[in-house]
Amino acid sequence: MSEILARESLSRIEDYQVETVPDADIVVNANETNWDMTPEIRLELGTRLAEHAFNRYPSMHGEDLCQAIADRLGFDPAQVAIGNGSSELLEKACYAFGGAGRKIASATPSFSMYQTYAILADSEPVLFPLTADGFVDPEGVIAFCREEKPALIIICNPNNPTGNFNPRAAMEKIIRNVECPVIMDEAYMEFAVEEGKMEELSTLDLVNEVDNLLVLKTFSKAYGLANLRIGYGVGSAAVMKVLKKVLLPYTVNGISILAAELLFSKPEVLRERVEAVVSGRRYLREQLEALGFRVLPSATNFLLALPAGKVLDKLADKACAADLPGGEKAMAAGGFLFKELLARKVLVRNYSQNPRLPGGLRISVGTAAENPLIIEAIRDIIL
Repeated sequence: MSEILARESLSRIEDYQVETVPDADIVVNANETNWDMTPEIRLELGTRLAEHAFNRYPSMHGEDLCQAIADRLGFDPAQVAIGNGSSELLEKACYAFGGAGRKIASATPSFSMYQTYAILADSEPVLFPLTADGFVDPEGVIAFCREEKPALIIICNPNNPTGNFNPRAAMEKIIRNVECPVIMDEAYMEFAVEEGKMEELSTLDLVNEVDNLLVLKTFSKAYGLANLRIGYGVGSAAVMKVLKKVLLPYTVNGISILAAELLFSKPEVLRERVEAVVSGRRYLREQLEALGFRVLPSATNFLLALPAGKVLDKLADKACAADLPGGEKAMAAGGFLFKELLARKVLVRNYSQNPRLPGGLRISVGTAAENPLIIEAIRDIIL
């Protein structure tokens, strides 16, 4: 066979690439929680695993976990679904509401996988721009949807990779004024505590007021279970009725469900982790701004830092790019900083070549021991 023929639309999908350094000392490139389970929680999970029936399939759809989530949040368990990461629910929602001849809308810059999920669902990804400061413009999105007529809209709030938190009122305006389902990807919402009380930030309370809303959450970020790939969604009855048609049985393994049930039952652990992240985020912001970086507002467990002013000039000079025009100069400066951090075994996420974020590096909040070392490495490169 000379050639394997695939669906034509797959040629539009770019490989998802994340830089890896096996021997990195500080890994702050994937928005993970940089501290693991406590010994006490590990011991408790180990006790439960000792009684786990590994020869049996897990529960078909994680019914006990769905019930616990529903009880905590005040929903009917039929409105809750778990997935192999919230990414599975995103992908399946695109299958359910997308399809040939349909459009799926998302923001730019935002999580790039939204476009991939749209293409996998044989849909056309259409992008609406964020404002210059990285926020969602509700009036602009509503007008965009009237023009493009998407079958589904996906909004990440707080947004990745910019970190911005969009006020709940702005999100509600969009949800109530578009003619299609809306996915609110709230993977980072737990870290938005400085913006106000959680119940006033999330769109969860709108789920029973509208027919077109699916709110996604994850155990990968604040709960620290990225390795186990488990997330959940809470949706309007009409949305969940459609979504559950495409959710296959047994996609989440039993160990992931056990761990999620355990962590979900310990809200005090979540609070402690969030407090540590917010403290680290504040420290990193202060230090980066003191060095001369422009740091975008963040309500997440990461910061997006862009070289500006004297820092931009210094880095561009070191990168032999001082004479390049503005955007290219910033890209060269950010790319140089990224490579120099790699040489010092500090791994961050490189957005420096993104034309909407020229020179930008996304830095996840590390531990109290790691954060000063990150700043020390950056200072050493600049000076």
